[in-house]
Parts: sequence; C-alpha cells; structure tokens
Amino acid sequence: MRYVFILNHNFSLADVFQGAGVMANNLKLGCDCLGAIHYLSSNICMESGEFLEMPNVICIHEQDAGIGFKHINYRTGRAVVTRSRELVLQSIITVSNYEYILAFIFGQSGEFHYEVRATGILSTAPIEPGLSVPWGTVVHPGVLAQHHQHIFSLRVDPAIDGPGNKVVYEEASALPRHPQTNPYGVGYITAETELTTSGGYNTNTAKNRTFKIQSTTKTNPINNKATGYKISIPPFQKILADTDSLHHRRAEFADNAIYVTKYREGEVFAAGKWTNQSQGGEGVRTWAARREEINGEPVVFVQFGINHVPRVEDFPVMPCEIIKVSFKPVNFFERNPGIDVPQSTQEVNRSTLLSTGHLQGAGEGARVSGDAKVEVEGRNGNGCAC
Repeated sequence: MRYVFILNHNFSLADVFQGAGVMANNLKLGCDCLGAIHYLSSNICMESGEFLEMPNVICIHEQDAGIGFKHINYRTGRAVVTRSRELVLQSIITVSNYEYILAFIFGQSGEFHYEVRATGILSTAPIEPGLSVPWGTVVHPGVLAQHHQHIFSLRVDPAIDGPGNKVVYEEASALPRHPQTNPYGVGYITAETELTTSGGYNTNTAKNRTFKIQSTTKTNPINNKATGYKISIPPFQKILADTDSLHHRRAEFADNAIYVTKYREGEVFAAGKWTNQSQGGEGVRTWAARREEINGEPVVFVQFGINHVPRVEDFPVMPCEIIKVSFKPVNFFERNPGIDVPQSTQEVNRSTLLSTGHLQGAGEGARVSGDAKVEVEGRNGNGCAC
C-alpha cells in the first residue's frame, strides 16, 4: 500500500513509562480472539534491569464486518452484495478494575479504525442505604459508583503519499438561494482551512467540521485534489476537572479533540513520559502552545472518550462500552478500492433457512413448488449466488 501512518496509543506495549505494558493480557487460544489467529509476544524491561516475558500479548485475526457494499438495479431487480472482512490487531490490558480492549481494525476499502472497548468492574464506594448523591449512581443497595471520564489520546505521525503533509479542516455551509445555482434553496458547499501553526482544535457538528491529513505534493488524477485521509472522531465532553487541579495539569491532551504539533524528536507521549509523577507542563498542550509553523511536518494527536455515568446494568460486571476513531481515504484512490472483493455466495456463507414454511422473495429465476420450497437459478433477489 502506498500510504503510511505511524500511530501510538496511550496504552502501547512500548509505553513502558505509562505502566500499561506490564498490564497486557496473555491472549492465548480461548475467547479473547476467534478464528485463525497469529500471536505476537514481547519482552519488557523492568526497573531492576531484568526483562519480563509477555507471551501472546497481541493477536492478529480476521472477522466478518457485515455488508461491504450492495446495490439493486431497480430496472432488473438484480443485485450485487459483498461481505466485508476486517483484519484486527488486538491487545487487552487490565488497569486495576477496568479492562481496555484495544484494536487496530483494517478494512477492505482503504479505511482503518482504532477501537477501544471499556469493560471490567466499576470502582465503587459504600453509601448508606436510601441515600443518593448527584456525583454517582447507586448500583446496588449500599454501593455507589462515582461518575468519571475515560479520555484517550492517539498519536498520528503521518506520511501520506510520502513526506510533506498538511492538516486541514473542512466545514459545510448553506449555499445562498439563487435562481440558477440554487433555485430551491437546498444546496450547500464545503470549504477547507489549513492549520498552519500548532494548536488545539475541536470538532463542530453544527458545521460538520472534519479534519483531514493531506499530501502537499500528490493529487488525485480524477479531480486533481490533494490525496489524503479524514479523521472521524466521536463527539465527547472534554475533561471536567478544574483547570487548577492536578488532574487537569497532568492530562494535557484531554481538553481538545485535536492537537497539531510540529514534529520534534522525543515528543511521543501526550501526557509526558512520567504521567503519574507529572506536575504538568510536559505534554501535548505545552507543545501546541509554542504556536510553531508546521511546514509540512505535522503530528496529530486525536482525543476521544466517554463520560461514564454508571448504570445499574453496569454492575456487577460492565458490558463493553465501545468507542471508535476512523481514518478514511479522501481522494486517495481512483475508485472504491474494495470493488474487487468477491461477491457474497451461499457456497461460502452457508446460511441456513429456519422458517422453512415462509416463502422468500427470491427474485428473478425463482420457482415455487407445492410445499413452498424456493428454488433459485443463478442469482437471487439478495444478490447472493446460490
């Protein structure tokens, strides 16, 4: 592939200083990963200078991702449908009471996602039965689960179509009504703004603000626009801790959805190397405040997270809360790169009909016998070769 991203997440196995490496689970064959699996192991240097063996801490496998694309020709009733497969690189860490399931997921249309699943058990405190407080939820008689936030930071060091990249955001706005160009008043336009200096930036759903990383040297041969990737960030509330609190000073990444900095050697960890001992002033907020000219060397820190207002249903074991950041090609390819994925076939899918007495809309070529059995010649109305 002709694109390159270098990504680090806050819980990287290489992130020894954050302590997450030693928390990685052994994902030996079982239920953490399914199907045909390849494992990667690691060694971590301990404070004593000795190394700790960490077997099977990353699993690589494929999984079904539902329909990749589908279309029915309304003139003929014939359809085409493909199932999508995803390549998953997954690790799981146990951080005290929580498990974080961390996965890079690569699709067949040039897109990839970074997915975090938060699960485990709630951190609770005793509360007198019958009492309630506004900063937590009583999840069991005498058991209080406090409100809290999960905020993650993903570092992106891009080289899309080679060195020399830029970061822009695109916004949509209504096109003024005009008798020729917009006679019904329903059109809208988009405009891009380049981020030329380091700083912190936020999403704006009212303007559909979308951040993109683009090449400064390569353009798409179809429309002559810069090749690039867009970043889809789920909306989230920024850190609620007081700005004078130690939490806010340490969590330098947690008050903006996007931070853009100019590349500097060693500036890797969004909250600094020694987060738990930090007094602030050594992370991405500080770096962005330099207001340096980017000059083709951007590093993008992407923040995402959830406000966890506990539910009774989160107790005693919390079902997975899923957060996902997506990176999708924009004017990077000359067509849908997944167009060559083989069409879905019943020979491969092996789907089973349970309601045998129910007549399916089989579409073109269907013959119905007296016992309502449907026989299909060629391709049925769902686009699946049978």
